[in-house]
Amino acid sequence: MDSTYYNLIQLISGVLAVAAVFAGIFISCKKLNPEKYETIPPKTTVISVALIILGLLLYAVTKTCTNLTVVTEEHYELGTLYMISLGEVFKSYGFVACIPILFRMFKPKTRKEKPDEDIPEDIEET
Repeated sequence: MDSTYYNLIQLISGVLAVAAVFAGIFISCKKLNPEKYETIPPKTTVISVALIILGLLLYAVTKTCTNLTVVTEEHYELGTLYMISLGEVFKSYGFVACIPILFRMFKPKTRKEKPDEDIPEDIEET
Protein backbone atom coordinates (compact mmCIF):
# COMPACT_ATOMS: atom_id res chain seq x y z
CA MET A 1 0.00 0.00 0.00
CA ASP A 2 0.99 3.55 -0.54
CA SER A 3 1.81 5.81 2.42
CA THR A 4 -1.05 8.09 1.34
CA TYR A 5 -3.52 5.35 2.25
CA TYR A 6 -1.79 4.87 5.59
CA ASN A 7 -2.10 8.58 6.30
CA LEU A 8 -5.79 8.53 5.36
CA ILE A 9 -6.48 5.46 7.50
CA GLN A 10 -4.49 7.03 10.34
CA LEU A 11 -6.48 10.26 10.14
CA ILE A 12 -9.89 8.57 9.99
CA SER A 13 -9.13 6.12 12.81
CA GLY A 14 -7.68 8.91 14.95
CA VAL A 15 -10.78 11.06 14.60
CA LEU A 16 -13.08 8.09 15.26
CA ALA A 17 -10.98 7.12 18.29
CA VAL A 18 -11.26 10.57 19.84
CA ALA A 19 -15.00 10.66 19.13
CA ALA A 20 -15.57 7.23 20.71
CA VAL A 21 -13.55 7.99 23.85
CA PHE A 22 -15.22 11.36 24.41
CA ALA A 23 -18.67 9.86 23.73
CA GLY A 24 -18.03 7.17 26.34
CA ILE A 25 -16.93 9.69 28.95
CA PHE A 26 -19.75 12.10 28.04
CA ILE A 27 -22.44 9.43 28.42
CA SER A 28 -21.13 8.57 31.85
CA CYS A 29 -20.80 12.21 32.93
CA LYS A 30 -24.28 13.00 31.66
CA LYS A 31 -25.78 10.55 34.15
CA LEU A 32 -23.98 12.21 37.06
CA ASN A 33 -26.56 14.43 38.69
CA PRO A 34 -25.83 15.55 42.23
CA GLU A 35 -29.37 16.84 42.70
CA LYS A 36 -31.01 13.44 42.17
CA TYR A 37 -28.59 11.49 44.42
CA GLU A 38 -28.72 8.40 42.20
CA THR A 39 -25.97 6.07 41.07
CA ILE A 40 -25.17 5.60 37.39
CA PRO A 41 -27.10 2.64 35.90
CA PRO A 42 -25.02 -0.45 35.07
CA LYS A 43 -26.17 -0.39 31.44
CA THR A 44 -24.78 3.14 31.02
CA THR A 45 -21.49 2.11 32.60
CA VAL A 46 -21.13 -0.89 30.27
CA ILE A 47 -21.91 1.23 27.20
CA SER A 48 -19.41 3.90 28.30
CA VAL A 49 -16.63 1.38 28.90
CA ALA A 50 -17.35 -0.32 25.56
CA LEU A 51 -17.14 2.99 23.70
CA ILE A 52 -13.87 3.87 25.40
CA ILE A 53 -12.37 0.47 24.61
CA LEU A 54 -13.54 0.86 21.00
CA GLY A 55 -11.80 4.23 20.91
CA LEU A 56 -8.59 2.69 22.24
CA LEU A 57 -8.76 -0.07 19.63
CA LEU A 58 -9.17 2.56 16.91
CA TYR A 59 -6.25 4.50 18.34
CA ALA A 60 -4.21 1.30 18.08
CA VAL A 61 -4.97 1.34 14.33
CA THR A 62 -3.57 4.87 14.23
CA LYS A 63 -0.42 3.72 16.03
CA THR A 64 -0.12 0.77 13.65
CA CYS A 65 -0.17 3.07 10.63
CA THR A 66 2.50 5.19 12.30
CA ASN A 67 4.62 2.11 12.92
CA LEU A 68 4.11 0.92 9.34
CA THR A 69 5.46 4.16 7.90
CA VAL A 70 8.35 4.27 10.36
CA VAL A 71 9.36 0.61 10.16
CA THR A 72 9.53 0.00 6.44
CA GLU A 73 12.91 -1.70 6.54
CA GLU A 74 11.75 -4.49 8.84
CA HIS A 75 9.33 -7.05 7.47
CA TYR A 76 6.76 -7.44 10.21
CA GLU A 77 3.33 -8.79 9.60
CA LEU A 78 0.38 -6.43 9.99
CA GLY A 79 -1.08 -8.48 12.85
CA THR A 80 2.18 -8.34 14.77
CA LEU A 81 2.43 -4.58 14.37
CA TYR A 82 -1.19 -4.15 15.48
CA MET A 83 -0.66 -6.26 18.61
CA ILE A 84 2.47 -4.26 19.49
CA SER A 85 0.59 -1.00 18.95
CA LEU A 86 -2.37 -2.29 20.97
CA GLY A 87 -0.05 -3.11 23.85
CA GLU A 88 1.48 0.37 23.72
CA VAL A 89 -1.93 2.04 23.68
CA PHE A 90 -3.37 0.05 26.57
CA LYS A 91 -0.17 0.48 28.57
CA SER A 92 -0.34 4.25 28.13
CA TYR A 93 -4.08 4.97 28.03
CA GLY A 94 -5.83 1.87 29.35
CA PHE A 95 -6.72 3.59 32.60
CA VAL A 96 -9.23 5.77 30.71
CA ALA A 97 -11.56 2.76 30.44
CA CYS A 98 -11.86 2.76 34.24
CA ILE A 99 -13.29 6.29 34.45
CA PRO A 100 -16.98 5.26 34.06
CA ILE A 101 -16.45 2.47 36.58
CA LEU A 102 -15.04 4.98 39.06
CA PHE A 103 -18.01 7.27 38.47
CA ARG A 104 -20.31 4.36 39.29
CA MET A 105 -18.35 3.32 42.39
CA PHE A 106 -18.54 6.72 44.02
CA LYS A 107 -22.07 6.75 45.30
CA PRO A 108 -23.58 10.17 45.76
CA LYS A 109 -23.98 11.46 49.24
CA THR A 110 -27.44 11.22 50.65
CA ARG A 111 -29.48 14.30 51.08
CA LYS A 112 -29.17 15.84 54.51
CA GLU A 113 -32.60 16.05 56.00
CA LYS A 114 -33.41 18.84 58.39
CA PRO A 115 -33.96 17.41 61.84
CA ASP A 116 -37.54 17.76 62.90
CA GLU A 117 -37.81 20.01 65.85
CA ASP A 118 -39.94 18.30 68.40
CA ILE A 119 -42.40 20.90 69.50
CA PRO A 120 -45.02 19.43 71.73
CA GLU A 121 -48.46 20.33 70.59
CA ASP A 122 -50.11 20.11 73.94
CA ILE A 123 -48.19 21.78 76.66
CA GLU A 124 -49.96 21.25 79.90
CA GLU A 125 -49.64 24.08 82.27
CA THR A 126 -50.13 23.35 85.89
